[in-house]
Amino acid sequence: PQSMADPNLETPPNYAGPEFDVIREGLRRGYNENDQQAIERLLAAWQVDRATRIAAWNAQKEVEARADAEAEEMRRLREEEEELLVNEEAERERREAEKKKPKMNTFVPGSSVADVLIHPPSQYALRKLSTFDYVEMWYFSPAGRLDASKFHDRSQAEDTLSISK
Repeated sequence: PQSMADPNLETPPNYAGPEFDVIREGLRRGYNENDQQAIERLLAAWQVDRATRIAAWNAQKEVEARADAEAEEMRRLREEEEELLVNEEAERERREAEKKKPKMNTFVPGSSVADVLIHPPSQYALRKLSTFDYVEMWYFSPAGRLDASKFHDRSQAEDTLSISK
């Protein structure tokens, strides 16, 4: 819609001026009025017209304000929705990162840490167990672990050929 100037700021025309002589003369003759009565009639007509334009201007500004408020509300809702989606995505990524994090054992106050290091079985014994082959119990003793680390620990399986020096 066409935006018009604020009619509240208008000043009335000078109906006593020479540019309105013809109109005043017509009113004097048509209504048998003097010059002052013609000026008052013109001023009253202008004020009625101005009141109509003020009402139209106020209605237009009200419509524009409502449209602006609706647009602002839509923009705000859209931003809230986008922010919600971003927050949900960040929360999902945080949960996925949390799942991938290694879990630490819980801390138990008053518990003590063992002062003896328990060595795990040798790779030789573990490989035999994983293939369901027979493993002598001796390989789980400290002497057997030492022996297996010297003679049996290798990164390949037993049936793999390798070049050694």
